[in-house]
Amino acid sequence: MLPAVMMKKPMSVLRGGCTAALAAVLLLCAPACSKKTGGGVSMLSEKDKIYVRKTLDGMKDEVRLTLFSRDGGDCKYCGEAEGLLSDIAAAAPRVTVEILSLKKDAARAKQLGIDKVSGIALIGKKDYDLRYFGLPSGYDFIPFVESIRAVGDDNAGVSAESAARLATLTKPVQLSVFVTQA
Repeated sequence: MLPAVMMKKPMSVLRGGCTAALAAVLLLCAPACSKKTGGGVSMLSEKDKIYVRKTLDGMKDEVRLTLFSRDGGDCKYCGEAEGLLSDIAAAAPRVTVEILSLKKDAARAKQLGIDKVSGIALIGKKDYDLRYFGLPSGYDFIPFVESIRAVGDDNAGVSAESAARLATLTKPVQLSVFVTQA
């Protein structure tokens, strides 16, 4: 049985024959699942916020995360993407978030090469054409944060030899990386 302090209503008043365990889950999870202002759902634990703060501390330049989000239609992870980016920006003062609509801001979306939600452009002192589609969570979270750091430091993380070879390319190249869980 839950301590009386944690219960909003006596167990006998809960509808649907909820068990004490279900009531505990509902009462304990409700605050963690509440929405933040701006429509995003808070996504990061304290441990993750500390990781973001340490990783992005000391970046040379500011980074703007431009998110193209919900347009009033279905967007499975837009709320989570908004919340995650807001959490990152709250933990790292040199990161800002701009949330736009794919429909209302169509010209900007086209300029940035974003054609679906949720689409994120990572922009530092210049635009490196670095785009992320979907929710950068789970296995994608750490590489996403490290990408923010690379953009903020204007450091692609490639050797001088690799950079020289890449400079010889004569046509634009699009590299798409698809990540799935095994």
